[in-house]
Amino acid sequence: MFLNHKLAPLQKVARIDVIAKYSGQLLVVLGCLTLVPCLVSLYFSDFDSTLRYLLIELMLFLGGALLSRLDAPADIQANEGLVVTSLIFIAAPLIMTIAFSGAGLTFIDALFETISAVTTTGLSTIADVESMPPTFIFARAYMQWIGGLGIVVLTVALLVRPGIAAKRLIHLDESEDLASSTRSYARTILKIYLILTALVAVLIWAAQGDIFIAITHAFAAVSTGGFSGYNNSLAGFENKLAALTVITACLFSALPILLYQRLQRRDWKAFIQDIQLRALLILSLIISLVLGGMFIWQQNLPWSEALWHAPLLAISAQSTAGFATLPLTGLSHDMLLILIFTMFVGGSLGSTAGGIKLLRLVTFAHLIRLIMQRITIAPHAVIPQNLGREYLDHDDVNRALALILLFIAVIFCSWLAFVAAGHDTLKALFEVVSAICTVGLSSGITQPELSGWLKIILCMDMLLGRLEIIALLILLYPATWIKTRKI
Repeated sequence: MFLNHKLAPLQKVARIDVIAKYSGQLLVVLGCLTLVPCLVSLYFSDFDSTLRYLLIELMLFLGGALLSRLDAPADIQANEGLVVTSLIFIAAPLIMTIAFSGAGLTFIDALFETISAVTTTGLSTIADVESMPPTFIFARAYMQWIGGLGIVVLTVALLVRPGIAAKRLIHLDESEDLASSTRSYARTILKIYLILTALVAVLIWAAQGDIFIAITHAFAAVSTGGFSGYNNSLAGFENKLAALTVITACLFSALPILLYQRLQRRDWKAFIQDIQLRALLILSLIISLVLGGMFIWQQNLPWSEALWHAPLLAISAQSTAGFATLPLTGLSHDMLLILIFTMFVGGSLGSTAGGIKLLRLVTFAHLIRLIMQRITIAPHAVIPQNLGREYLDHDDVNRALALILLFIAVIFCSWLAFVAAGHDTLKALFEVVSAICTVGLSSGITQPELSGWLKIILCMDMLLGRLEIIALLILLYPATWIKTRKI
């Protein structure tokens, strides 16, 4: 697992002081963000939660202040950025279990909810959400909103240097300094994120008339998280316009966040011609039509109901939001398989959505087309490797294929554990894909009665999927920490 000795002179080992300093800064930021649910608990006179959040604040600010005071270099390497992100995505759910345990949950269930929240998954072991305190409902959705923002910034940071085609396709420019570039793009992303959230909240409020429901569902929609304050998700809305607003927000949030800069600059042509936008709309339309037909001919639903449920379910799966307008336990195996594929593909690179991402699917399809072309033309012919208007280099292709294979490997191993535990084969596959692709749709397996070790597996799947596996692998990779000796 160490580097080849020939590469040893080029190795950049992660520096503990840099990791500690940046982790401390993020802990302080997390402490500031946690003030919001703390104030909400005061508003609802939930003083037990207030005390728990104050304890969390003390831990975050004290720990963050001590670490951020360390004397360390200002620059941060790519591997160090991945390590810091992995540590924060692990530490944040663990710390937040202090607050969630106050809602009457066991440690495992509280950890499951916090991981599901921060990874923007939306799977839940709570049978009756509507009976939970409003502070808890708000905090879950709010954590999804924070997690969605964090993963977009991470994606941008990773693409600042490598992958020219991928970088340009999510609208990044060249840069030399990873840290300063991330800060610059983070400000832009935050501005767009806030505007989208405010707009969605106002529209839901206008349709439903409940500001609390509007805010929590706006958080969950823009982050493509899927946590709802209703037991039956979108079916709990009295007004269908509110449910339609939520799912539309999920669709637009599954696009690269920085793509909306095109609208700000009134570059409508570039916005419409975006390859991921087109792929998202085409796939959502195809899946909607297929599911609609199955609802009519297999489920014997009226046309009006099929045309309502099919697009909402298709967009929910494609955007990896996880909202639903009907229980999935009654769906046929054919429909579950279609949804599994849709969830696996997911939304756009540079968005809050999960899955392998549309750009990687397009890259894989482009690779297959190149292979077929090379077989049918002269051996000496040169075929330009372009994806849209951008040249696709070997690093882009290798990175896409590696991630797809890693996703499949993790899904297979997790699926075997559920099958070994006696769960239905297809439903187990659906649940695992939903977890690792951070979707949140459930085939009925995720329940309070689910065994603890299977809940832990789903927790690991959610973390691996949200961090796209590589970040956690870098954390565990020996060459990240130990300098390879020259031979």
